[in-house]
Amino acid sequence: MKNIIQFLPEKVIQQIAAGEIIQRPSSILRELLENAIDAKAKMIDIFIKDSGKTLIQLIDDGIGMSIDDAKMSIQRHATSKIKKTDDIFRIKTKGFRGEALASIALISQLEIQTKNKENGTGIHLFVEEGKIKKQIPLNMLKGTRISVKNIFYKLPVRRQFLKSSRIEFQHIIYEFYKIVLAHRDITYRFYHNDKIFFYFKKASLIERIQEIFKNKRKSLVPIFIKKNKIIIKGFVSIPDFSVKKGDQFLLINQRCVTHLLLHKKIIHSYKGFLKDFKTASYFIFIFIDTHLVNWNIHPTKKEVKLEEEETIGIIIQQEIKNILFHQYKVKNKELKNCDIFLSCKSFENDHLLNNFYDKLSDKEKVIKLENLFHKINESDSDPFNNNFKLTNDLSHYVYHKTDIKTFQINKKYIIFVLNNEHIILVDQHRAHQKILFEYFLRKKNLISQQFIFPIKVKLLETESISLNNIKNDLIHFGFHLYICKESVNLYSVPENIHQNMLVEVIQNIITYNFIKGEKNNKKKLIQIISKSASIKYGTKLYPEKMECIIKDLFSCHNPNYTYSGDPIFFVLKKNIF
Repeated sequence: MKNIIQFLPEKVIQQIAAGEIIQRPSSILRELLENAIDAKAKMIDIFIKDSGKTLIQLIDDGIGMSIDDAKMSIQRHATSKIKKTDDIFRIKTKGFRGEALASIALISQLEIQTKNKENGTGIHLFVEEGKIKKQIPLNMLKGTRISVKNIFYKLPVRRQFLKSSRIEFQHIIYEFYKIVLAHRDITYRFYHNDKIFFYFKKASLIERIQEIFKNKRKSLVPIFIKKNKIIIKGFVSIPDFSVKKGDQFLLINQRCVTHLLLHKKIIHSYKGFLKDFKTASYFIFIFIDTHLVNWNIHPTKKEVKLEEEETIGIIIQQEIKNILFHQYKVKNKELKNCDIFLSCKSFENDHLLNNFYDKLSDKEKVIKLENLFHKINESDSDPFNNNFKLTNDLSHYVYHKTDIKTFQINKKYIIFVLNNEHIILVDQHRAHQKILFEYFLRKKNLISQQFIFPIKVKLLETESISLNNIKNDLIHFGFHLYICKESVNLYSVPENIHQNMLVEVIQNIITYNFIKGEKNNKKKLIQIISKSASIKYGTKLYPEKMECIIKDLFSCHNPNYTYSGDPIFFVLKKNIF
């Protein structure tokens, strides 16, 4: 009886291995780009024809290869990036398995033109089915030109399984995006069917995101975490219901990866903020010690294993939640059907408010409280009637109450009930202004939030002088900055100032002419900062944010008035209605 188990022919083995690395034209582009980056290229030209099915050509100005290295590069397991076993667990390069060019050579017509600075001439290799068919010397500049023609031309079944040109081109673009997001110090020119599609020069991350995704910048806020040997930075989106699908990129040591656990942690940060997690966008870069990363769990290095990945995920999730809770610039549609004019579910136990509002329409509720507020506000009498006991009762109530039911009226006032006897009407702008004022006045060792890239604000010469006069005070408050003659670069700001308000804060500071050494400088600076950075009228707030403001306000030394003497809240007795 003939044996039925046999060894596979070597050619079949090689084609199976090549199929793991090269799945479609985009796989080739990824491998060639990674090799060019490892070769320290500063300029990369990409030429695509017929969505990569006919031609993928990449030209770089990297270090190039010698003639012998060029010949060796198409052999399986040949690599310049791993020399011993330990190197596998400390991967610092993009490509490292030594199979990319060998796999490409097996499934296409491959041409390699390359020269390094040590050799006077380069080499032009013509490769088919993994073997060099022809080689000629070549005069060229230092660098490498790889041309991959007619992918899967000897494997018609594999070629038949390729998708339409449109879909294959989308895959190519996606792989290109992942590279240009990670490596922004390189100039890229991308051509398809002899027409230029992209021209990217050196850029910051936020600039590159804007170049690729257009109009994304407005809805993104920076994230920065540094813990032990791990740095996490990038941008995450704030809720925007006009977005139908977000863009989600996770990069570990500048390689874009799929990591299901971290992805779930990131998108679940938006729980309670978004109904559809697909609309969230994130561009998160994790920089971690190489020995804490295992790249050897996927043939194309798309997946990765990290040590303590659960902890890393929780850290990122918490930071994003903090960002969302402190995000004040909320768009009107963000809290759809959530004006909470006492939707009786959240106030079912507050009989005073329910009884008062049951008979009123939403419009009447707004008018009633608005008129009442202005009537009190315009009165010459003290709104508190010198009732300091009531203020103490309020502070005690807020301090010990774990769940304060709040709602917002007309995007101006926060309302809650005290002991079912009084309605407390809080001016959200004045309240937050007071919170910030006392924070900067009393708190020492202020914590700063760092930016990935400095924020630049233009200055007049007189404004630059004024800013220099209070530079030490700004540093004391947590501003880390570099003042030039015509601009100021901000590298970090106090954690209580949101980035969306930063430009306004600086512009208001420079409108005041500060004189060096004036005793009043610090207090005036606090006043400007607290007023500029406080929540504005017209800003819609989440219930969690309103509760946070209430608790912070009644933790202040004097929650009744702003520094300028304006009343912050009003107490409405039951019999006022």
